[in-house]
Amino acid sequence: MGFDIYGMNPKLNTEEIDILKRDFNDLDESEYENYFEARKKFEKENPGVYFRNNVWWWRPLWDYVCAVCKDVITIDDAMGGDSNSGHIIHENTTTEMAILLYKEVKEGNHKKYEKQYTKELESIPLEDCNLCDGTGHRKDAIFNGTCNKCQGKGKVKSFNSNYPFSAENVEEFLLFLSESGGIQIC
Repeated sequence: MGFDIYGMNPKLNTEEIDILKRDFNDLDESEYENYFEARKKFEKENPGVYFRNNVWWWRPLWDYVCAVCKDVITIDDAMGGDSNSGHIIHENTTTEMAILLYKEVKEGNHKKYEKQYTKELESIPLEDCNLCDGTGHRKDAIFNGTCNKCQGKGKVKSFNSNYPFSAENVEEFLLFLSESGGIQIC
C-alpha cells in the first residue's frame, strides 16, 4: 500500500508529451515501456505533479509535516493525510506548509529529527516473537522446526521499527509541495 499525492495545479516546466495524453488502456504492449519512461521523465522535470511514498515511509513523513505545520493545517487535513481518501489541501495552505518546511530544512532541523528518530527506533526493545511465543521453535499446522520469523531467537524487532524517516524524503516532499498548487492525497 502506498500514498499517491497529486498536485492540484502544478507548476509545469515542460509540456506533457503525446503518449501521456492518451488513455493508458488504449496503448498496445509495445508502447508501455515508452509510456512509463515518459511519465517518469515528465514527473522528474515537473516535481509538483506527483509524489509517492509507500505506507512505511509516508506515515513518519506525514507525522513530521503535521508537527511542523500544526499552525496552518486543520485536524481534517492531518487526518486526511493518514488515509487514501482523496483528501484535498488547497494551494494557500500548501504554500504556507512549504514555507514552514523550508525553514526547517534551511535550519537543518529535519536532519536533527532524522538522527533522533533513528536513535529512538534503534532503542525500541525486541519483542517476543508472535509465531513461536518467544520459544524460538514452531510446531504448528504450517511449520515444525526453528522459527522462521525469529530464526530461533524468540525475539523480533518491534513492528514500529518498520517506519523509517529520512531528511532526504522531507526535501523531496518540500520540492513537490512548493510546486504542487495544492495537493490531493490518494
